[in-house]
Amino acid sequence: MSRLRRVPTGRTAPDAAGAARVLDRVAVLVAAGVAPPRAWALVGGVPRVDDPAWQDVLVVLRVAERTGAPAAGALRALAAAMRRSAAADRAVRVALAGPRTSARVVLALPLLGLGLGSIWGAGALGVLLARPIGWACCATATMLVLVGQRWSRRMIDAATPDGHVPGILLDAWAVALGGGGPWRSAEQAVHETLRELDHGATADESARLRLDEVLALSRRAGVPAAGLLRAAAEDLRDDAAAAGLAAAERLAVRLVLPLGVCVLPAFVLVGVVPVVVGVLSSTVGGLR
Repeated sequence: MSRLRRVPTGRTAPDAAGAARVLDRVAVLVAAGVAPPRAWALVGGVPRVDDPAWQDVLVVLRVAERTGAPAAGALRALAAAMRRSAAADRAVRVALAGPRTSARVVLALPLLGLGLGSIWGAGALGVLLARPIGWACCATATMLVLVGQRWSRRMIDAATPDGHVPGILLDAWAVALGGGGPWRSAEQAVHETLRELDHGATADESARLRLDEVLALSRRAGVPAAGLLRAAAEDLRDDAAAAGLAAAERLAVRLVLPLGVCVLPAFVLVGVVPVVVGVLSSTVGGLR
């Protein structure tokens, strides 16, 4: 696997599910006796892109290359992990579809207020366009809508999966130990690969804690750690999927904050205040 060919930068990488399909094909070719570089060339090469799923793929492939781990087994295990992670990401994205739509509808309320103010009459449109108080209402409402839009987008982005495969650090360790070398060599291969690819897997505190726990258990029990590491990686993926769905459910409630703080005041400023000002102006003018 030392001569993996990369495709041109302009090629679009598939998502995690697409990456899993590619990995399965390469695994079948390698198991049938095709050399890894030739197998990758037949499927189009390893995309040289910033897609998070392929960043995780490259980590495991480089670790397998450094340690001499069996290529077909590593590819199949990685494909299974990618497929499971993709299914969890899809579930979270589907759960986020409702809050996304709600946020778009809510942000349109000030426009509705502007239309209602025009329909109600009382010179509301004239107040907005020709009076300083109307200009102030429009400027403030615009600012509130922009703040609410940014606030809502940040909340949705925070709940959206980033595309990385949870537990990839444990998968990389499992592959490294599958090469048959000592633990120190496996640790060196993983750390050098992560540093070379500038991958942030070591920043995952839960993965590092689980790694230390599994390695300690393997030492005490005197059993190979690779199987325990793969099981722990699957547990992390289950935990991440559950946390993502919970965050999507909480988001539906939390989106009320930008609605109450930003959007509803903007609705009042362009839909209610001009009508009130117009009515008062006409009433006062009629009394004179």
